[in-house]
Amino acid sequence: MNWSKMRNTKKQMLVFAVLSVLFLFNQSCQTFIKKEILPAFNDSERVQHAQELLKTSYEGSVAKQFEGDSDFESYIQRYITSENPSLDAAELTKTVIELGKSHSYDPVFLLAVMKTESRFNPNAIGTHGEIGLMQIKPVTAAWITGKKKFKWKGAEALKNPSYNAQVGALYFDYLKKALNAESAHYINAYNMGMGNLHRLPAASKIAHPYYERVFVNYLSIYEELQKIRETI
Repeated sequence: MNWSKMRNTKKQMLVFAVLSVLFLFNQSCQTFIKKEILPAFNDSERVQHAQELLKTSYEGSVAKQFEGDSDFESYIQRYITSENPSLDAAELTKTVIELGKSHSYDPVFLLAVMKTESRFNPNAIGTHGEIGLMQIKPVTAAWITGKKKFKWKGAEALKNPSYNAQVGALYFDYLKKALNAESAHYINAYNMGMGNLHRLPAASKIAHPYYERVFVNYLSIYEELQKIRETI
């Protein structure tokens, strides 16, 4: 019997066992850090806006299931990539998260508007000259940036996804405050203007197809985020 060879084999097995233990220990430490030490995603603005949008439906909604999920941003980034791989998903994710915090939006709401307006095509041009992800008219963009003292970079800049989202969020902020945070009003006003909105009968504001499309996309995006979470 080759005792030397057996001793070498035992040493190799021992080294392998030690390395395996160290690997498993490291993995458990990483899991502990992720679950116990990292702070949860600060989603108070997201929750507040989701509650405003969904009202009594919020408690049983998929939006509620993401409360305190520290990986929420990563789900959004993956979702944006799935919708348009050519977009800088990390940059756009950062933008919508920051806009959510600064304007008390649910970032998923902004994504729903983008999907409704352009299907995440930053170069989309509408029939009335609307530009980019949130389909903003240059004249509207110039007006709202001046009103909010935000730098107006010109119509071509509206093809930049982050800038477009920032300008669109400013306009929504204006509409939301002007219309007392009534979602059926400010969502439709974004599409048709405040003048046309005021001419609609009250029942038509809720039944308007644009309002419905945004809400369908809002909930469907949450469902997609749920699927993404289940794969991670």
